[in-house]
Amino acid sequence: MKITASVARSLGILLTALSFSVCTASAADLSRPMTLVATPRLASSEFNETVLFAAPLPNGMHIGFIVNRPSDVPLATAFPEHGPSQKVVDPVYFGGPIMPQMVVAVVRTPAQDAKTQLQLMDGVVLVMDGDAIDRIIETTPNDARYYAGFIVWQPGELEEEVRAGAWEVDPGDASAVFSAHPEMLWKTLSHGGVRLEVRSHADRPRA
Repeated sequence: MKITASVARSLGILLTALSFSVCTASAADLSRPMTLVATPRLASSEFNETVLFAAPLPNGMHIGFIVNRPSDVPLATAFPEHGPSQKVVDPVYFGGPIMPQMVVAVVRTPAQDAKTQLQLMDGVVLVMDGDAIDRIIETTPNDARYYAGFIVWQPGELEEEVRAGAWEVDPGDASAVFSAHPEMLWKTLSHGGVRLEVRSHADRPRA
């Protein structure tokens, strides 16, 4: 059973409509991949103490996903009829409120033969192709993070949020995306906190 093909196809249509690609300009802080750390201004919102990875699009939009919100739902529980999903150690992560019914994969290197994927930066590749995600689960299940949903900012929206003090902006960091201790990320990265070394997901023992 292909667990992701139908929902990924919908996302592929959406991304095509947006002329989806990475913006390589570096004229402004928000013109390159970044790590967004929620400030106390978001304490009463659903983004309280979140850490996000975000990247720009050429049309002025940004796309991103929350990297420190693991759910309590294993991939095998979400897809009980898909045997290979039982090999995935980490739970599904909540990536954001847009299309939360869709599961996508984030990997370090481009997936072979994936029809719909985006390299957001070196070491962070967003895979939306359902067949490619199935192959990742079947062959290298614990080399990926699996996210339900994502976030999209319309042109100017992220700039407004940063100006309003909602986010601290750091350079994009693949080690944060694959952190072995996501529960520590916000305290580690938030302003005024002690910046501890972020252990990579790749350093964890694999099943």
